[in-house]
Amino acid sequence: MPGPFAPERWPAEMPPRYWLANATVPAALRPAGLPSRLSLRIEGAHIGAVQPQAAADAPVFELDGATVLSGFVDAHTHLDKGDLLAAGLRSERELLAAVERVRDDYVRWSEAELRQRIGFGLRCAYAHGTRALNSYCDWSEPTGPLAWRVLQDLRREWAGRLELTLTSLAPIDELADPAHAETIARAVAEGRGVLGWFVYPGAPIEWLPRAFDLAERFDLRLDFHVDEHLDPPQANLGAIARLARKRGYGARTVCGHACVLAALPPAECDTLLDAVAASGLALVALPFTNLYLQDAAAHGPRRTPRRRGLLPAHEARARGVPVAIGSDNHRDPFFPGGDLDPLQALALGALALQLDDPVEDWADTITTTPARLLHLAWDGVLRPGAPADLTLHPGRGSAEVLSRSGHGRQLVRAGRRVQPLLPDPRELDTLRH
Repeated sequence: MPGPFAPERWPAEMPPRYWLANATVPAALRPAGLPSRLSLRIEGAHIGAVQPQAAADAPVFELDGATVLSGFVDAHTHLDKGDLLAAGLRSERELLAAVERVRDDYVRWSEAELRQRIGFGLRCAYAHGTRALNSYCDWSEPTGPLAWRVLQDLRREWAGRLELTLTSLAPIDELADPAHAETIARAVAEGRGVLGWFVYPGAPIEWLPRAFDLAERFDLRLDFHVDEHLDPPQANLGAIARLARKRGYGARTVCGHACVLAALPPAECDTLLDAVAASGLALVALPFTNLYLQDAAAHGPRRTPRRRGLLPAHEARARGVPVAIGSDNHRDPFFPGGDLDPLQALALGALALQLDDPVEDWADTITTTPARLLHLAWDGVLRPGAPADLTLHPGRGSAEVLSRSGHGRQLVRAGRRVQPLLPDPRELDTLRH
C-alpha cells in the first residue's frame, strides 16, 4: 500500500481548502493544550484550523503520523563564502587559517561569481524546506562590500519564496575608528540589516561599548561571532552579556559559537551561563563548523580531536536562554560539507549534544526560536491564521525523522505543494580558477 507521501496520494493541484490529517506536530509548534497528533485545515495560503481530528468539510489527506513542521529558519549562514571549494579553494584545519584563506581570495570575487554561488545556496536552502535565513557578509569597505549589494539584490528576487535577513560581519578592530565604524553602521541601517562583529581570540574588547552605542543610535540589532575557540582565559562572552544587561539590549543581541563554554570548568561555565541568562541574549550553536574546526591540529599530521567545541545547550536552555541551531558554513574553507539543511544540522546536533527526543523537544531550534531571533512576522507556531508554509517529513517521530532526515520531504508554501529540486553541484564547475 502506498505511504502517505507516495506521488499517487497527492493531486497535481491542491484544492483551495483541505485537511492534513493525523500529523505529528512537535511541542514548540503546536498551540498550547493540544496533543502531538493533530489535523490542520488549510484554507488558501493560511492555516484555518488546528484540532485533534479532521472534519468532513473539506478533502482529507491522511498523513498517518508523518511529521509536520513550519518552514525552517536558519539563523546563521555565510552565503557570501558558500561553495568556495568549487572555485578551487581547500578546507583548512583551524579557524584563523580559514579566515586568512578567504581574505586572500576575497579580492578576486566578482558580481557574477557571487550571484552564482549565493544563488546556488539559496536554491539548496529552499529545496530543503527553509522559509527564512540569515546570512552574514564579510565587511571590509566602510560603505559595504560587493557581496552585500549582491545579497540585497537576491533578497528582493527571492521575496515571497525565502525571506533573507542580512548581517554585517566585521572584526571588532573596526570599532577603533569612530568614523569608520559609524559608516558601517549607517550602511547596515540603510540596507535594513543587523550590525555584526567578529570577536576573535585576543580581540580588543575595550571597543565593545561602541558596538552598543552604534546599535542604539541607528536602531539596529546586534550579532556577535564570539569565543569560537577552546581557550578559557580568552572568553569574551561574559563582557557582551554584561553590556547587554546594562544597556537593556539583551532581547536584541545574538551570540553565535560560544565554544569556549565547553572548555570552562563547570563552576565557571555555570557562572557565565547565569550572566547570559540574566542579560536576555540568545545563543546559536553551529555543530558542523565547530565540530570540524575546534580542537584541530593546525599543523603536522592530522589527529583525532578530543573536545567537542559546542556550547552547552541543555544547561543554557535550563536557564531560559534561547538556543538556536544553524548551518554556518557550507563547502568553503571553514567546512568541506554542509548543504544549508537545518534538519541535517539538528540531526548532527542531536548526536553531538545528546538530545533525547530532538524533533519533539528541540524542533524549536530550527523553527520558532530563530524566527524570533530574526524578528520574523510569523514565529512558526502552527495556529489558525498562520501562513501555510510547512515542511512535511514521512517520519513519525525523532527516530524515523533523524535516521532518514533527507528522505521523502514534501513542501507546502502558501497552501500549495511545491517540489523544488536540489541543484546539481556540477553547475558550479565553471567557477574553478
